[in-house]
Amino acid sequence: MKTLAFIALSVATSAALATGPVASSPDITITGNSTQAVSLTSVSVNNNSTGSKSEAFQNLGSNTGNVTISGNSLQTVTGSGGNVTNTASGSEAYASQNLSSNVGEVTIGGNSTQITAMRNSSINNLSSGSNSKAVQNIATNNACFTCQPTKPAGWPY
Repeated sequence: MKTLAFIALSVATSAALATGPVASSPDITITGNSTQAVSLTSVSVNNNSTGSKSEAFQNLGSNTGNVTISGNSLQTVTGSGGNVTNTASGSEAYASQNLSSNVGEVTIGGNSTQITAMRNSSINNLSSGSNSKAVQNIATNNACFTCQPTKPAGWPY
């Protein structure tokens, strides 16, 4: 059981990444069915970014960017105990947290099932600082392009 929890934690932590400004997302094409499953038991998944114009992106069981899936899509995040936290702090900071979600231009040719089930747990997405923004998607689809980080003139990409 400890091995399974460690594997689940490894998968979850590899999906969480705090970075500086990033380029646009690459195209992802899946020519069959897609299954994304994250299972957490008594663990914490934390993603933090600090500093001016910092960005914290946390994606668990999610598709982001320009994604095409020609078959069915199953996205699940389940857990018991612990917490999932994403934070960005600083002027113009941006925190984006997605659990079992599709964000951006995602096309699914078949059925789409999205499940997030957390028991005795917390899911937190925080952004602090002037002109900061926090966007959280849980078992949802979001093509909101105005929800992306604000890129002031002259900000490097």
